[in-house]
Amino acid sequence: MADHLLMLAREAKWRVKNGYYENPPRVYHPKRSLRIAVRDCNRKNPVIAEIKYASPSEGQIRSFDCPTRIAEEMLNGGACALSVLTAPDSFQGTLVNLSDVAVRVDVPVLMKDIIVSPDQIRAGAKAGADAVVLIAELFERDLATTTMSEMTSEAKKFGVEVLAEACSAENFIGLRKLEPDLYGINNRDLSSLRVNLETTEEILSRKDGPLGLIVAESAIETSADVRRLRAAGADAFLVGTAIMKAENVKEKVRELVEA
Repeated sequence: MADHLLMLAREAKWRVKNGYYENPPRVYHPKRSLRIAVRDCNRKNPVIAEIKYASPSEGQIRSFDCPTRIAEEMLNGGACALSVLTAPDSFQGTLVNLSDVAVRVDVPVLMKDIIVSPDQIRAGAKAGADAVVLIAELFERDLATTTMSEMTSEAKKFGVEVLAEACSAENFIGLRKLEPDLYGINNRDLSSLRVNLETTEEILSRKDGPLGLIVAESAIETSADVRRLRAAGADAFLVGTAIMKAENVKEKVRELVEA
């Protein structure tokens, strides 16, 4: 069976080595807090809507459409924040997409990439990212160039928040000592690409004491999925594929926000 996370990490290291992150477009704006946007969201469900055109599990999700236009539709549907893929290869993302969206919106923008090097965080900060995703399993498997703690510190230097992501109970346990701005639970096993909403339910049923804000990620397709994960204890929902597949992006976001 293919180890997809290993392949994604190798792609990311190749991009770093070959200078993909060296000269990002520069965006100047006050940093916006993803944590506060989720915490203070006045909608029924805080939805972080994600702009991505492809993925390893789905292949092509949507033919290229202006990311700023999609962002506008997502915000009109009630999204409290946006996530933008910057990995080209398997996700067809770009740093230009990130910067274009960041400069046009008033909500926090999350940089979504397979982050294995501080160079990527620096590039994201310059391109307008307000937050980045750090995947616990990359660091636990020594697939990154430094530790998750050091990467978190690097993000703080640039005023960039960290969404620390786990896809298993074992991953999740180690996140507490990092004290990230938000905790993410990915319902997709990033090695096999299999999905299961029970991942969020299982992890949150075992948590010991209060944590920070919990963002459920992956495999969220319907309003019923949102209600199920909210009942399990998720505070917010990061949704990409279901929204990007929708003919009407605004209405799909609204469906999830109002679930």
